[in-house]
Amino acid sequence: MYNPLSWRNISTAKTLFVMTFMAGLGLIVSIVALLYLSLHLISSKTNEIDEHRTALSVEGAIQTSVNRVWSLVIDNAVWDDAVREVYRPELDTDWLYNTWGAGFKINNLYDGTFVLDEHFNVMWGSSFSKPFTEKDLSFFGAGLHAMIREHAEGLASENTIYAGITRTRSGIAFIGIGLIRPMVGRLQARDGVRRYLVITRHLNPQILTALGNTFQIENLTYTQDRISQSSVPLKSAGNERVGYLNWTPGQTGALAARAASGDFTRIVVLAAGLILLFILVSSIGLYKLARGESLARRVARTDWLSHLPNRRALIEELESVSQRGDSDVKSVVFLDLDGFKDVNDIYGHDVGDELIILIARELRDRVPQGGMLARMGGDEFAMTVGGDRSEALAAEFAGNVLTLLNTPIRLGERTLYMSASIGIATGTLTECTSSELFRRADIAMYHSKITGKGRVTLYDAALNSAREQRLSIENEIRAGLERNEFEVWYQPIIDAHSQKMTSVEALVRWPRRPAGELRPDAFISIAETSGLIYGLGQFVLRRACQDLGPFSDLKLSVNISPAQFRDPEFEEKVANVIEMTRFPSNRLQLEVTETYVLENPERARVAIASLKTQGIAMALDDFGTGYSSIGYLRQFNFDTIKIDKSLAGLVDNDEQAAALVSGTVRIANALGMTVVAEGVENEKQMKLLRLAGCDQLQGFWFSQPMPVEALRALRQVRQC
Repeated sequence: MYNPLSWRNISTAKTLFVMTFMAGLGLIVSIVALLYLSLHLISSKTNEIDEHRTALSVEGAIQTSVNRVWSLVIDNAVWDDAVREVYRPELDTDWLYNTWGAGFKINNLYDGTFVLDEHFNVMWGSSFSKPFTEKDLSFFGAGLHAMIREHAEGLASENTIYAGITRTRSGIAFIGIGLIRPMVGRLQARDGVRRYLVITRHLNPQILTALGNTFQIENLTYTQDRISQSSVPLKSAGNERVGYLNWTPGQTGALAARAASGDFTRIVVLAAGLILLFILVSSIGLYKLARGESLARRVARTDWLSHLPNRRALIEELESVSQRGDSDVKSVVFLDLDGFKDVNDIYGHDVGDELIILIARELRDRVPQGGMLARMGGDEFAMTVGGDRSEALAAEFAGNVLTLLNTPIRLGERTLYMSASIGIATGTLTECTSSELFRRADIAMYHSKITGKGRVTLYDAALNSAREQRLSIENEIRAGLERNEFEVWYQPIIDAHSQKMTSVEALVRWPRRPAGELRPDAFISIAETSGLIYGLGQFVLRRACQDLGPFSDLKLSVNISPAQFRDPEFEEKVANVIEMTRFPSNRLQLEVTETYVLENPERARVAIASLKTQGIAMALDDFGTGYSSIGYLRQFNFDTIKIDKSLAGLVDNDEQAAALVSGTVRIANALGMTVVAEGVENEKQMKLLRLAGCDQLQGFWFSQPMPVEALRALRQVRQC
């Protein structure tokens, strides 16, 4: 039977064979010409390479000498005995000479040692084993002056050593300076008192000979002026050119060219043979390629893990339907597994892969006749089906998926609980493109995810408007962070017995939004899902620490979003804010919701333990809205429980709520935790919660959230 596709493949293979053969002949001619042309270049290039290598070796020799002095300063300055001797009111010059001054004669590692005071004046010195009597630094030249001028703060900070090159009155020297400090712990000295150790090693022929032997540099010498293009300049720490290092270049290029000339002919023959072999192998490969093209295409359209069609295959299928102009209705089901990332994080990617394979097999069994199931990547799947009943078939498939995932999944010895967020979009490909149909299904799926997960959403225009509004707010948040539109307000937390303000809770506000202020519950969730919560949360923490710094008697509570808490670098970011703002960590309390702790116990345990080692208190927020497990309270060692207003706000008219609050207080007291009741709105609630044993109270009865200026004014009024 005539097969135009096979004939086209064979014709293409013949054309490629001729092109490959002609290219091979041209390549042989080119190689012959290039090889003989390169023979002329080998000599000069080899000389250049050797010269460049030697220049790098010279630079390495310079740096090695600088590093050697740097190491000497560390070995001698970071020393408890040295601290004991040089920080005395009177220096023991005998000890200094026997310890440092005599070293020149003993091991010749250095030729000068000097002790400077906090003003960088010479207190004691020895140069070439002779006493050094000068007090200022003029002997040491501009190099040491530059190091002190540029690194004075680093030198005084106890943890930095500096080394470089300088021109002293005795010649060119490698020089290092560092603070004399103990090996362990911080320096215990009077305020401002510092002692610095300076070590010098002057350049001389013996040192140059030793460096030349070490780095295989022939006739390494020093001159004050450049004597050749290959001379390597010596620059001091102050970027002053103090001379040049020179050497005798080796002429290896001509030797290499003569050694290689005898092999050129053999190389040409070998290259020609290899190219001819390549032509033969290519011909065989092209033949196999023509036969295996359909197999390669099938592999390219198949997901390697689940063996389902991949995203490319599904899109191509819909586009081919669109190009034919079919008016049949098409439905797209977009499915995203909820909690799959946690499976990967907790059990590892191997278990995640097994889960994908199992779910793919189960989904394949539930695809309606005529439908096509594909894995879109990660934990996302899509199914398309056409025909007048496509929407009903899509809805039936989605329902079957939810039913499947309502049952715990057994994977070896593990039992996993999964759900899925599903979106369905229906339309003809003459009305909208395949990409638009997928976009609509994705919007519907996203709506399922943000409204509770484990559900199905059918696309309509309202969803698109809602998505656009969320995207608009997301962009506004991003711009608002750049334009400083956000503020932090503070709600007082009152001691239940003294009725005095003991701390405040930081709450983000958006008053300078160009389109009008938005309440936090209208933009916080968008910030969390878009990833902007990381920047917004850091802003709130940083601003709150800056604002509350002057109020030394107030503690600060800051809510932490679950998205922030999942960040593996969160603890380090908190530490950076505390260090930058100089806010005492024992005045800071971070609040995390009960829901996140229960969903991510391992990550929560690690993060809470790390934060508490920094001296930060941890509070369990919204207590009473979830499982409220006593075991979790003990396991995570919280400092504070915040009873949610949905429970604390009912104590004045709900006996069960009052009993639950009392029970919570007793549990917290037994565990040594502080209890804060939120949402106090009237005097009766305040009295009942105080009688129940709550330690602190918070709510509109005492004060609404306020800017820091209002908080400052309120404190001034109360102090009066």
